[in-house]
Amino acid sequence: MDDFVCTPSTQGSTGPPDKMAPGSPSQESMGDSLPDDTLAQIKQELAMISCHMLTKADSGGLLQELRTAIMEEITALRTDLSAVEVRVDALDTEAQASRTQHRATELATTRQGNMLLSLRRQVEDLENRSRRQNICIWGLPEPDATPLPNTLRALFRQILGQEGVREIQFDRVHRALGPQHPDGRPCDVLCCLHAYSTKEKLMAAARGMAGIQFRGSEVSLYQDLSSLTLDARRALRPLTATLRDRGVPYRWGFLFSLQIKYGTTWLQVRWPDDIPRPLRTLRLPNIWVRNWLLDTPLAPRQDPGTDDNPPATRREDAQSPRMWGGPGGAEE
Repeated sequence: MDDFVCTPSTQGSTGPPDKMAPGSPSQESMGDSLPDDTLAQIKQELAMISCHMLTKADSGGLLQELRTAIMEEITALRTDLSAVEVRVDALDTEAQASRTQHRATELATTRQGNMLLSLRRQVEDLENRSRRQNICIWGLPEPDATPLPNTLRALFRQILGQEGVREIQFDRVHRALGPQHPDGRPCDVLCCLHAYSTKEKLMAAARGMAGIQFRGSEVSLYQDLSSLTLDARRALRPLTATLRDRGVPYRWGFLFSLQIKYGTTWLQVRWPDDIPRPLRTLRLPNIWVRNWLLDTPLAPRQDPGTDDNPPATRREDAQSPRMWGGPGGAEE
């Protein structure tokens, strides 16, 4: 009977297999299945974590320490900022004092510069006054066997005509100092006449002559001027050349000045800063004029393609026996 009647067993059954998965073990069964040493290790780690966890009291203490540290740093920064503010105020005060001193120094320097220019103008005038009785003769040939005073007397008698019969007296007569001209042109002759009236008669007669021929040479008479005045006249040569081209009359004045006729008035150029006014008034183009006081350009040409270098100067451009400038005229 045992062979035909079978009881259910774990090995298998003749019925259909159960498709449900076996159930998962419970927590208690898992805990019971862990080894004792693993459970002990887990309990130990949980105890350590609970020991290191912060309590409310601990958190309050840490926040108080952090607040105290921040307040100390802020106090230190405030102290440093106060020190920096004091230094900045001191630097600002020093800077203000330096600016005031700089303005005072600049004003004093400007005043001294103006005084030096005024003294230079006075020295120039005194030197020109000391040369009032001097005449510069240009073109007189050399060497000459005749003594120089006798040659000049003959020249002056030719210029004065009947008025030159009376004896002409000289205080000094000599050739201009300096090397010989490379082009062979004779050196100028300087003479100081004893009588100022005689010198004025000679210059007035020379102004009325188109050209003076003496012993086969063309001779010109000029007023003897200081080197400062001659340099200023050379610097103004571009302006005077433009005035001559446009037929504008002008003359030289003393103390040094260039006087330009405009209607019934006169425009004066005594300093380099005075040049723009006549240019605007007479509607002249921009002209290159060298600053004879500082030797710097004042009004460079604006026309493209023109040469910015000052034109070459001749002695005739700095001096001339004629008083008036204009068409066919020249400078004194």
